[in-house]
Amino acid sequence: MKIADLTARPVVTIRPDATIREAAALMARAGVGCLVVAEHDRPVGMVTDRDLVVRAMATGFPVDGRVDGVMTTGVVAVDRHADVRDAIAAFHHHAVRRLPVVDGDAVVGLVSLDDLVAGLSKVFADVTHGLTAQLVFPHGGDEAPVPAVSAPT
Repeated sequence: MKIADLTARPVVTIRPDATIREAAALMARAGVGCLVVAEHDRPVGMVTDRDLVVRAMATGFPVDGRVDGVMTTGVVAVDRHADVRDAIAAFHHHAVRRLPVVDGDAVVGLVSLDDLVAGLSKVFADVTHGLTAQLVFPHGGDEAPVPAVSAPT
C-alpha cells in the first residue's frame, strides 16, 4: 500500500510569517488540528493546536506573534509514492503523530497515525472477509467435510 492511498484529505498550509491568531483561525475554519508551515510549497515546520496552547498561550506568547516562533522544525516528511511501511518506520523512529506527504520538495498532503490505522484496518477487514469466506464455504471441487458419526453402542 502506498502513502498516496492513505491521504484522503488535502493538506492545510500556512506561511511562517503568519500570526498565531491567523493560525488558530485557519485551524478553526478548516476543521484541522495541524498546519504544515510552508515556504514556496516546501514544508519548513509544523504547528498543532497543542503548540498554540502550550508553546504560545501558556507562555504568554502574543497572538500577533509569528507562527515560526512556536512551530516544530526539523520536519520529517514521507514521499507520496513511498510504501506505508516507510511511514510506519517514521512514526516509530521520530515519535510524531502526523507526517507531511511530499512530491519532490512540494507538500501535497498529510498522513496521520489515525489515517494509517484506518487504512490498515480496512486492509485487514478485507483479508479477514476473504479468509472467513474460505473457512465457511469450501472452494469448488473441495470435498465437504464428512460429519463425525458415533458408532452404535
